[in-house]
Amino acid sequence: MDLKAIFKNGASRFLKKTGLPHLFFSGFFVFLLAALSGCGSVTYPEARLKEALQEIALKEYGISHIEVEFEGTTLGVFLPLDKLFSTDLKEALMSGKVTDMESLFQPTEEAINKVEDILFSMSRVMLSTDKKIDFYYLQATDVENSGMDLTFVGQIDDLKRVRFWDIPRSEYRKRIIHDLHVNRAALWHKPVRHFFKDLNEATVSDVQNRYFQNTAQAKWAGEFFFTDTGGSVTPRGRAKWTILDLRSIPIQDHDIVVYAKAEAGPKDPKDAGLKPKIMEYLFQVSITGDTEKIRRIIPMAYLDDKAAMPDFSFTRAMVVSSLPNWEKEFKTPDITTGDFLSRQLTRRFQMIAAEDERISNTFSSIKLVVRFEPKPPPFFLFTAVASLQNPKAVAYSPEQGIHEDTLYFWDRVAREFVEVLRSYSFQDYEFLKFQLSQGRKVLTWVAKREDLELFRRHKKSLRDILVLSAESH
Repeated sequence: MDLKAIFKNGASRFLKKTGLPHLFFSGFFVFLLAALSGCGSVTYPEARLKEALQEIALKEYGISHIEVEFEGTTLGVFLPLDKLFSTDLKEALMSGKVTDMESLFQPTEEAINKVEDILFSMSRVMLSTDKKIDFYYLQATDVENSGMDLTFVGQIDDLKRVRFWDIPRSEYRKRIIHDLHVNRAALWHKPVRHFFKDLNEATVSDVQNRYFQNTAQAKWAGEFFFTDTGGSVTPRGRAKWTILDLRSIPIQDHDIVVYAKAEAGPKDPKDAGLKPKIMEYLFQVSITGDTEKIRRIIPMAYLDDKAAMPDFSFTRAMVVSSLPNWEKEFKTPDITTGDFLSRQLTRRFQMIAAEDERISNTFSSIKLVVRFEPKPPPFFLFTAVASLQNPKAVAYSPEQGIHEDTLYFWDRVAREFVEVLRSYSFQDYEFLKFQLSQGRKVLTWVAKREDLELFRRHKKSLRDILVLSAESH
């Protein structure tokens, strides 16, 4: 079985049926409403916001590692987890005995607690800082097993509104965007993370056996500080390694190059012979089945700027220039209100399609998405692939117009659309487009913003304001 296909088909059902939002947000609301009633002052100034969030995670919840970054007005936090799901996905799929797909994606209690703790910590700093933050993004990644991300996206104003009971909890849950994704980089980087952990903890003989079986000890021990000041090999490494950056790029189907930047500092503060030093390496990682293995380690200092090595096609200049485009485990998106609303509306419309009895009984295989196009004029585009179950019915014909069931579906969508955008006071768009694929034709109807307001106030019907666009083809 293909894990990506399973995720694609089962993740949305898992999030809905397992009650994941309730599991995470029930305790989150208790904390939020009880403990944040006094927030409002600048407790966490912008200058040390990152450090403050990391300190809260460590001191109050024992979470030793999170990454914090900002992109635009979005606060992003990366939470690496040893295990996200209760079930070992690979083992379960290999057994061929999976009968309940949703059960595969049941998170562990420890993962639930950690995500909830970090969400609460983020809310504390966001509500008490002078830095402008409009959105927050939390990515919890299983870096040891499945390589899957559980992500949460929310708006800070929604957090404030639920805090003051301006919106109910049920509505707030609808405004949180949560998703599951496969994180390829997390799997590719796993053996490299293990390598640096072994440098910190393992004996020289274990490191030799695991990574340098065909390399003389004298050739690698000094590079990784397994020698004393006199050059003699030590039982364990003198350095404490801290990973600063990991990025990767696939060069063949089963061959990956991983770039690692790490700081090596003395384990013993009295070790005056070892000064903190930033080191850079390239790792060639091969993938066989579900196993990732380091095949080669190349210090960046060994690469020439212009000439490639005989058996390695990268030059130092090539790596440096292309590195910003290599894959990372974590990257905070620059979230805009239009994109946030389009993702939220997509999820809301999916719920409408699944829960409305008339829609589910008259359509089959509904796939829909909402996009926001910021280019002038800005607009929202609703696209749905939804076949009428009656084989004789067509969604549109020039003689009869839009089929009544299609129009009913669109009416439900449009009603939710106008109410959500009014709640957010969002008017930076000109119209809503409805796009319909029928055979080889793509038909588009346009509803202008001012007409949608009349529709919202029940002054006009949706049929009255829809105009077939000339761009239909």
